[in-house]
Amino acid sequence: MLNNVLIIPNPGSGKGKAVEYAEKLSKLLEETYQSQTTVKPTTEVGDARNWAANAIADGFDTVICLGGDGTVNETVDGLLQNEEVPLFGFVPLGTVNDLGRVLGYDMQPEKAIEQYRKVKTVPLDVGQINETTHFINVIAIGALPESVMHTDSQDKNKLGVLAYVRDGVKAYFKKDLYQLEITDSSGNKRELETDLVLVALTNSVAGVESMIPHASYDDGLIHLLAPKENLAVTTFYTLFEGGIQPEETDSMFVFSDNRIQIKDLIGKKIESNVDGDQGPNLPLDIKVLKHRLQVIVPE
Repeated sequence: MLNNVLIIPNPGSGKGKAVEYAEKLSKLLEETYQSQTTVKPTTEVGDARNWAANAIADGFDTVICLGGDGTVNETVDGLLQNEEVPLFGFVPLGTVNDLGRVLGYDMQPEKAIEQYRKVKTVPLDVGQINETTHFINVIAIGALPESVMHTDSQDKNKLGVLAYVRDGVKAYFKKDLYQLEITDSSGNKRELETDLVLVALTNSVAGVESMIPHASYDDGLIHLLAPKENLAVTTFYTLFEGGIQPEETDSMFVFSDNRIQIKDLIGKKIESNVDGDQGPNLPLDIKVLKHRLQVIVPE
């Protein structure tokens, strides 16, 4: 582990300091583990995916990316193009950093890099959509996640999570309801009227680490939750204060499974938000790839 390491920073992350952080990480790995390191900053969308996909062929046993959830998603998607997958690591530099929170990384980049002095590996579940697209944390459907998906990157760097809050408040008043059909792995179907669906692999969603307390990054399950009808103020309180419990309630549809299908019932074009970026339109066939990656985490 950490013998020949490809380090992929996204220069637009970390308030423009991602490449500087990557060089610091490179030096730390060389001093601590005598690693051979190569730093390759991305220049366009798709670079992280392509380089990760070719990592084994290029002689790397480990790939570490520096960026937000979108960069992590792209890197993982590239790694999973191979049967033999390199060891994966990352330094969270985004606005939300859900997977970093779950795995115990510090949200301050300098401290997260220092955590690489003492690490271990753990198995990580990965989600797959329509047999082609991967996700590492959450799929979101609704006006609110659509607005977040289109939040300007410069605003995110300047305002942080407040940029999402600003755009989310605007979306809240759209009040569009979707007519959806949810199918579980046994073929049971459920019709649902809602304006928000979250499909998560971990307990942290939108930076709220207790959003789904019963979820774990290695439990082999997808956790779906959706308010029944409109996302009311009381539902906001539940989401951000108490977290969602595993049992369905009068106001919240909740269940966990290893495969879930989501279909629109009235022919609307409905986008999905996958780890903060635009994903496939509905219908979605979502399954979990249990323990698909070995990921580096702080000890």
